[in-house]
Amino acid sequence: MNGVFWLVLAACAIDRLIGDPRSWLHPVQLMGWMIHALRIVAEAWSGNRPLRLRCAGVGITLLVVSGSGLTGWALERLAMNFPVPGLILLVIALASSLAGQSLERAVREVLQALPDLPQARVRLSWIVGRNVTDLSQSEILRAAAETASENAVDGL
Repeated sequence: MNGVFWLVLAACAIDRLIGDPRSWLHPVQLMGWMIHALRIVAEAWSGNRPLRLRCAGVGITLLVVSGSGLTGWALERLAMNFPVPGLILLVIALASSLAGQSLERAVREVLQALPDLPQARVRLSWIVGRNVTDLSQSEILRAAAETASENAVDGL
């Protein structure tokens, strides 16, 4: 087996055993802040012109995807040039990208809040991008399941 297998296995083990500490800033939070800031600029620039808004959306997508790819590439280069600290950072980044344990914890917190709908909505709002204000219990359950499956696939 090659080294990549062991790196991914180590990342899976770290994610399962430790997960993302709540006090750590998660890369998805950074991407969310970046998207929010770029969206404000894009909407101001595009005004009521749909073509401009679409172009801005494509630009935001390219920036976010490129930024993520360049970050991964930089971590790989670091690992190749400085194996001990680089590989440690790479495995931590891989584990954070999986975020399986953290996602499981967040979904369980939503489920544990039920049937208290206001509390479940608050907890759900931490992990979804949609408006949760008027969601029923069944809609909360569906949103939590959708988020868990979408984010699990994204992590992989």
